[in-house]
Amino acid sequence: MSSHSVRVAHDRPHVPREQDLPSGRSRRSLRAILSELQQNRAEDAVVLDGDIDRDVAEVRLIDSVDQLDEVGAGALVVLDRRLSHIADGYLLDVAVRRAVSREVAGLMLTAPEGTDVSLTARSMCRRSGLGLVRLSPDRDLNTVLNVVAQEIADELHLTMERVRRAIDAIDQHAGEGSTATDLATIGSHVLSYDIQVTATLPQDHTDLLAVPVIVSQPEGEQFVTGRLPDADANTLLEMVLWRLASEASRAAFVAEQAERTNMLSVDEVLRQFLGASRETRDDLSSQARKLGIPVDAWHIVARFELDIPQEGIADGLLAYESRERLARIALTTASSSGGSWHTAQEPAALWLLHSHHGSSPPRDVGLRVHRLMGSVLAVLQHAVPELRAYVGIGGVHAGMTGVAGSATEAKVAATHARSQRGANHPISFDAIGIRSTLVEWYGSPTVQESIDVLFAPLDKVSQARRNETIEIIGTYLDFGGSIARTAEAVHLHRNAVRARLQRAIDLLGVDIDDPDQRLFLHLACRSHRIVGTSHS
Repeated sequence: MSSHSVRVAHDRPHVPREQDLPSGRSRRSLRAILSELQQNRAEDAVVLDGDIDRDVAEVRLIDSVDQLDEVGAGALVVLDRRLSHIADGYLLDVAVRRAVSREVAGLMLTAPEGTDVSLTARSMCRRSGLGLVRLSPDRDLNTVLNVVAQEIADELHLTMERVRRAIDAIDQHAGEGSTATDLATIGSHVLSYDIQVTATLPQDHTDLLAVPVIVSQPEGEQFVTGRLPDADANTLLEMVLWRLASEASRAAFVAEQAERTNMLSVDEVLRQFLGASRETRDDLSSQARKLGIPVDAWHIVARFELDIPQEGIADGLLAYESRERLARIALTTASSSGGSWHTAQEPAALWLLHSHHGSSPPRDVGLRVHRLMGSVLAVLQHAVPELRAYVGIGGVHAGMTGVAGSATEAKVAATHARSQRGANHPISFDAIGIRSTLVEWYGSPTVQESIDVLFAPLDKVSQARRNETIEIIGTYLDFGGSIARTAEAVHLHRNAVRARLQRAIDLLGVDIDDPDQRLFLHLACRSHRIVGTSHS
């Protein structure tokens, strides 16, 4: 009987499993063919010895050892069932010698598991690299030949089949929270070609396919890349790359939306928490805990008061999208240092809350946060080069009241930074001297009540006029009663300052010549300026 040369194309739909994914590099290699034969069961095709990375040029079915003299180099020779019975005898040695002399890529024989295959034949295969494969008796040889023929037949058809399977695998795993790198690994296995995810492209990428993954995280753009030797295959690979990039972009968008939703929820609660009264904070604390804000821990708060040139401002406030983007960048940068971090936004400011669990915080936590805020500021300036920020950092305090206390101190420090024209340089509350004493003094409920009573007559005027009046009184007392210096500082005429000052003193009912009343009025004005005041 003559030998048979088989070239048959045949579609077999398949969704790859993880253990089924081929690991070879060449679509024509014996390894890739074995991967196809092992789709259902690994034991259907078992490698006994030799090199399975050889390329296969054709497949031959033979029923006589003599027919090996007719096969060409690179052939994969399949012994029919009758001839396969030589597996445990000297005839297999003869067959291997002839196959080696003809530069055959591999020999396949049908034999049950546990068959004593000739040790001499296996040794020759090992030395020569001839692949020796045992097929399970359950396998139909016609099916085996069809599979092999499909692998070594038309390259475009083969690539189309693998493209379909690769896209199926990507679709399947994309819904399981896989990253772009995960999907690239799956695509690489199914196609048997290297697909990578990279943030930058090499300078020499003329023959490299690269498709962008759309992400908006601070790390920026990513690419999925691959390289194939011919134009037709490259076109088909590009289909896989675009599908992979699309699924990776979608996954990144879903993750970003989930993160954004959680961030906005935390922002809302934390913003309310920072500005709430003690009673309201009690009500908000349970909601804060549900969102992961550890209100019972130790806390340190930083405040970023943001100034951006006019083109970055809408209606006097930072554009919402810009503030949100800066908040995300600040939170990502701070969180990279470890620990628990949360953020909240105001129209022209950002808050960062750092929380520490434990019986007491590290001694150097204030110094570490101060240095970290410098890094956060640098990243924000890289994102918005024209940004000017006045950054204040509060002290370390415990519990719910500690959050509010540290926030107040951070605001005082930021105000001090602004008054000293200290843009883009973080200032810690502990470093600003007498102001911390004033804040502690103002923290007394009795003092707050006394100041509220003192300034109560000004509640009848507008908030702007109220603040302006207190500023004029405080500046006048700062300058030791000098009308001229006060007028210069508040940019008013001397007569206007004198008239407004007299009306204010009369309205408040204060004897400014009495040392005690004068001192209390001065401290009240200073506290109003630093803390942002009583109900203002």
